[in-house]
Amino acid sequence: MSVLAPPAVDVARALFGGLSGRRRAVVEATQDGIVAGAGFIDPALAPVDGGGWNVRFRDGQAVRAGDILVELDGAATDLGIAEDYVLGPIGYASGVATRAKAFRDRAPPGLSVACGGWKKLPAPLKPLLRAGLAAASVLPRLVEGDFVYLSKNAVLLLGGVEPAIQAGIAVAHGPVALQVQTVAEALVAAEGGAGVIMVDTGRLDDLADVHRALTETGLRNRIRLAFGGGVTLDQLADAHSAGAQAVDVGRAILDAPLLDLRMRVIS
Repeated sequence: MSVLAPPAVDVARALFGGLSGRRRAVVEATQDGIVAGAGFIDPALAPVDGGGWNVRFRDGQAVRAGDILVELDGAATDLGIAEDYVLGPIGYASGVATRAKAFRDRAPPGLSVACGGWKKLPAPLKPLLRAGLAAASVLPRLVEGDFVYLSKNAVLLLGGVEPAIQAGIAVAHGPVALQVQTVAEALVAAEGGAGVIMVDTGRLDDLADVHRALTETGLRNRIRLAFGGGVTLDQLADAHSAGAQAVDVGRAILDAPLLDLRMRVIS
């Protein structure tokens, strides 16, 4: 029979509770990157008192290894507790921001970058992901403003591309965006009134074929054409050349490594 370890807060209190006086510590970057998550570094958000936290960065700021991001002040127990609530939000949001900024910088003019895969993450991580995306000027959705997005599953549930488009238009919540995999689906979507078509196969040849077919039928100017499906940094220029006006990046941003940080007590 296993015995559960006491909560981390109780351990910190047991370790440091006998120490008197206040101490200082800093959180600093140990690598270059783009930082995000400042809005989540608030002692009031922690379930217990973690001392005083002074945030010294703004979202979207470029930092170098050694730059101080947060100053902390409190009893030894406070600092021991704060470590659990400060490093994680900054590290995760900044890792996303750093990777997303790489995509934004590599994208040619006229190509917007979105990361709509955040819906696949656990709910507690979504606000931090969106903070990281915003810091890098990467959209959390395929287009700005209101629109109705029809995934492949939505199209199947609604009985096909044409009835799905009509159902999306009837919602009256902005242009209809639709995932397609073939030229035939793209043409039906464009003729039916879709505003955004996303070729979601991950194959640039499919994107080029859809772009060509829409152009030849005189439908291209009605449509904002997007591309998704495992998009990588090296594909951005080719996707734009093949006709994409937007790309939806998934795991390449969602799987970004944490920005490496450390908390250092000032002796």
